[in-house]
Amino acid sequence: MKIPYFYRGILCARVMISKTILGASLAVVFLTIMMAPVFAAESWQHKNSSSVTPLNSVVTRVTVVAADNIPQQTSVLGGFAWFYGDGPNTVFVAVTHKGVQDSKQNPNGWHTHNVQLAVGTSSGSDACITGLGPDTFAGTSINGKTINVNVRNSELTGTLTGGAVAFTIVPDAGCAVTRLGVNLS
Repeated sequence: MKIPYFYRGILCARVMISKTILGASLAVVFLTIMMAPVFAAESWQHKNSSSVTPLNSVVTRVTVVAADNIPQQTSVLGGFAWFYGDGPNTVFVAVTHKGVQDSKQNPNGWHTHNVQLAVGTSSGSDACITGLGPDTFAGTSINGKTINVNVRNSELTGTLTGGAVAFTIVPDAGCAVTRLGVNLS
């Protein structure tokens, strides 16, 4: 079926608006990181164990048990990432970055995204952030050292592995697309 020119224009405009919003969100993250003090990994940013558990055909639960209590609110720009087994370079993250409001679900606290990564740079980051998906609406609960995230499978871009890592978002001029990198804890 051929799409009329009028609708093609609307679709192109929506894509351009989405790219502009993504660019603006990443710019805000970058500016916030540049103004924030540099922190070493917090004690909670060390993982003891992680898992991926399909609860049913609709929902998957991802879990991390950290080395220390996970705070509900923190000034750390970071979180936990679960890797997609079928790649190519996407991770599902539970992240917090107070003051950077790129989430409608929980703008000042823990929320989730699908994030695209590339190889890190010699400037010091382990990976470069090359793209940020919209909010993935998920139920996130923190109880002591454990974070559980229940997410609809339709929000995921593939099959998650059981392995998770903790990370901190850092500025990295060598990351060409966003100037943002991640350091693994």
